[in-house]
Amino acid sequence: MNVKYLAKFGGSALGAAGAMRSLTKARRENDKLRMIDAVLSVLSVAVTIAIVVRELREEQGKNSRAIDLEDH
Repeated sequence: MNVKYLAKFGGSALGAAGAMRSLTKARRENDKLRMIDAVLSVLSVAVTIAIVVRELREEQGKNSRAIDLEDH
């Protein structure tokens, strides 16, 4: 795994923790606008993680095809 991907995962994990704290606070205060903001933040983190996973899979796919053998 590349350092770039580790940094993205780390940033996403921190973002997820912050978003969950915001969501908990919004629920406790019954603040609907902050709750919407927190939910959108959680969704943003989920999309970022999905993109990183896709990039990792594409990177692994490129590395696994280092040698292509063809039958003639």
